Amino acid sequence: MTVLLFALSFLLIVGAAELFTNAVEWAGFRMRLGHGATGSLLAAVGTALPETAVPVVALITRSPSADAVAQGSVLGAPFLLLTIGVSITGLAVVLRGPDRRLHADARQVRRDFGVFIVAFAAVLAAIAAPPGLRIGIGVALLLFYAVYVGVTLRGGTPSVDLPEPLHIVRWRAGSPHAALIVVQLAAAVALLLVGSTLFVTALHDAADALHIAPLLVALVAVPVATELPETLNSVLWVRTRDDSLAIGNIAGSAAFQACVLGFVGVTFTTWKPGGGGLIGGVIALVTACALLLALRNGRARGVLLGAAVLPWAGYVVAQVVAGGHLGA
Repeated sequence: MTVLLFALSFLLIVGAAELFTNAVEWAGFRMRLGHGATGSLLAAVGTALPETAVPVVALITRSPSADAVAQGSVLGAPFLLLTIGVSITGLAVVLRGPDRRLHADARQVRRDFGVFIVAFAAVLAAIAAPPGLRIGIGVALLLFYAVYVGVTLRGGTPSVDLPEPLHIVRWRAGSPHAALIVVQLAAAVALLLVGSTLFVTALHDAADALHIAPLLVALVAVPVATELPETLNSVLWVRTRDDSLAIGNIAGSAAFQACVLGFVGVTFTTWKPGGGGLIGGVIALVTACALLLALRNGRARGVLLGAAVLPWAGYVVAQVVAGGHLGA
């Protein structure tokens, strides 16, 4: 049953990702947004819904492990996205050939990763802060994201090239009606949420059977499902050589997670993730700094981006060797 659930959820997420990327491109085109704003804002916020839902639902339901799951999700989501997500995107760049480099808007890449680094550093620093100060940090994170949104919307040049025909009306030439774009976006987001929820359920069933701690599940297992939309979207955009959309989707999602999910974590949980969570968070922060250095000019070899998986793989291996008690 668990295997079938995995298969069904994966198919739903793949189909939803294709619908979503296509609709987002049209939404950005109709709104006259640059590729940076389309990928880093529209796509990032939409695909961040699954990982946003996990900690919020966990806290609302007040399950025994809610605090651990919420904290692990906040730290684990960007950890996996900046490692596995970037690595798979790099692999897609290598496979498309013949130029096995990613070419993106350097200013937007630096902005996205810079916002993530500053915000996530504040999220980690809040672990040592008293409750009152943590609330202030949470509010500051939301304000910081609002400023980032404003700056991103003002930057970039609108695209003049028509995207691929909207999938739900592929037989129609020209620009589709805005209502049709909204319908496809809504359907894609609904499928993303259903597919991710089913995937998380299957992961929890597997984790219970293997007796894995809730925090470790939230740090390592749950993000595998919730970060699939961003990763698949980026692969699809690499395929069509929309590299700014591809990397903007990942970096913009990471910025959203650091600011908005970070606000949820530092404000509404005890925000004491322990050594294991802190180690994972620090690795994510260091990885982001390395990616900012590698992509500072907007270009990077796909092989180099593919190596981003190594920190996550090392962390998982260390946790397995330590029996899930690394940093306990």
